Amino acid sequence: MMSGTRPNILFILADDLSYRDLSCFGQVQFETPNLDRLCQTGLRFDNAYCGSPECAPSRGSLMTGLHMGHCRIRKNNSARGQEHLLASDLTIAEVLKKAGYATGMVGKWGIGLPDTEGTPDKKGFDLAFGFYDQGRAHTYYPHYLYHNSESIPIPENYGFDMEATYRHTRTPAGLHIYDDEGQLIPHGVADPKRAKNSEDLCYQRAIDFIDQHHQQPFFLYYATQLPHGPCITPNLGQFKDRPWSQKHKEWAGMITHLDQHVGGLLDRLCQHEILDNTLIIFASDNGYAHWGYMGRQRYADDPLFRNKGPWRGGKFIAREGGVRVPMFAHWSGRISAGGSYHTVTLYDFFDTACDLAGVQDPPTTDGVSFVPTLENRETKQQKHDHLYWENGGHATHAQAVCLDQWFAYRQHPNQPVQLWDTKNDIGGEHEVATEHSDAVQRVLDIFELEHQDSQWYLNPGESEESFQSKSQRAIELGDLQEGVRANTEYRSETKSMEKNEVAVDLAIPD
Repeated sequence: MMSGTRPNILFILADDLSYRDLSCFGQVQFETPNLDRLCQTGLRFDNAYCGSPECAPSRGSLMTGLHMGHCRIRKNNSARGQEHLLASDLTIAEVLKKAGYATGMVGKWGIGLPDTEGTPDKKGFDLAFGFYDQGRAHTYYPHYLYHNSESIPIPENYGFDMEATYRHTRTPAGLHIYDDEGQLIPHGVADPKRAKNSEDLCYQRAIDFIDQHHQQPFFLYYATQLPHGPCITPNLGQFKDRPWSQKHKEWAGMITHLDQHVGGLLDRLCQHEILDNTLIIFASDNGYAHWGYMGRQRYADDPLFRNKGPWRGGKFIAREGGVRVPMFAHWSGRISAGGSYHTVTLYDFFDTACDLAGVQDPPTTDGVSFVPTLENRETKQQKHDHLYWENGGHATHAQAVCLDQWFAYRQHPNQPVQLWDTKNDIGGEHEVATEHSDAVQRVLDIFELEHQDSQWYLNPGESEESFQSKSQRAIELGDLQEGVRANTEYRSETKSMEKNEVAVDLAIPD
């Protein structure tokens, strides 16, 4: 570890950000100046992968340092619904808290429903503010948010129906309404000018956390919703009069909104004179998803933004396009500006944070600390032998491996392994498994080695009937983990939510 005091750690996780949505990663239609500044004066990882091609398991992997063959949460939904971390699942927040760090999480948690043992306040975070439920995070004008497992009503947003809005915006007649100045008029609320955007609420809590803990080491996990769809932004801003579709204006506005909040966090770190002792890591949670919010063909690149990147596939599929993510690190005066081709994955963060915090005897994970790469000591950097993913649906159980120059994928155990040479064929145009049987055998060995059976997910070789049997068993045990739909009216939410309701000042000006 570098000499000196232990650094603060700020991890910013974007949601469904495309590989080329930032101008520092090649976007030319709009700019992201604050994120660009961090990236250009920091270390850009040009060979970065997430833990899973979809939201919840990628977040579980980030927090526990485990890949999809070992992690508790392996898809957004299991046979019993939304899975949650257990008390036995150690998170990096728990480790850092024990090491003397103040710990805060704001935004989208997604790996522990309310009233389970997997809520962030039970998994090591002193502050846990935002959405606990994966599905409810698909609204930007919620009727309530959670603060350390207590629900905080937001009456200014009552009447806003995200699901109806989500559904209607798939047709031109159902687009969001903006006034002549480009300001959003949230549908259904009593006073649109008083409606409160969840991202602004979470951002303010992050600012408050920095204010409260700037004199001690802290870990802040800033898990923004942005730019996960549906496309909606408080203000179209500079894009109001662009000759683009409304959804393109909204997407650019959402990313600009994120960039502005990152700029605000940087300003606050500077005000407290702690930017030089704060490691900032930025990444997205999974691969390309933008096609779904624009109504295009699955995995098709956007004709205006060209934001996909060169890889095939995207979100929900364990192909390179589903697991490649933008990622960079910034630490003023400690990290040299530049790029690195060291293969890094989000589940490496656990080991990296332990290394930086000086944790003695850290737990065993699937990750590798990339501190030597941050220190520009790549000759000392331990490397992964391989990376592993799996993504088991109702009738499939996909497995994937990144191994040397190869990327391998198998949709189901009864199907052959597909193999691509990523060194010479970055777009995966030519499948070469029949030409490299030795590499295929190594992949098969890894598939066998890295998978541990899961109680509630589909395991390799299990049938659709097996999955249904698991669902039935969950019903019989009364163990369904049902989330809350994004549009559910506040007063008709679960009784447990109403029981925990408290009146808390959100501290956001009208």
